[in-house]
Amino acid sequence: MSNLAWWLIPIGATVLAIVFVMLRSRPSKPTSPTDSMESLRRMQKAMERPLPGDDS
Repeated sequence: MSNLAWWLIPIGATVLAIVFVMLRSRPSKPTSPTDSMESLRRMQKAMERPLPGDDS
């Protein structure tokens, strides 16, 4: 019985780690249309700014 207990500890920890990683890697919930449009505007403004050290 003692050997079984020593094997269950790492197997249980491995299963818990797999479940944790699966839950953390799920895609995030979709954002609201307002948040999405605001993110798009911020990205467009950032793309319009010149790069640092760009002499063109």
